[in-house]
Amino acid sequence: MKHLVLMLALLPALAAHAGRITLILNDEQETDSAKICVYSNANYTETVTIRLSQQCRYTMTFEEE
Repeated sequence: MKHLVLMLALLPALAAHAGRITLILNDEQETDSAKICVYSNANYTETVTIRLSQQCRYTMTFEEE
């Protein structure tokens, strides 16, 4: 019974993170006007374009579609 109550208490917190995926920086590329940060894991790849003066973050969290 105690485990059930704990599980029910944690459900809203788990639901808040549903649909999110955290990816690790896999590659950086520079163009003439921007920097492209490529984040990926075995199942997902996402790209983020930032200013040349910025640095790519090591990890980023994305909404799953």
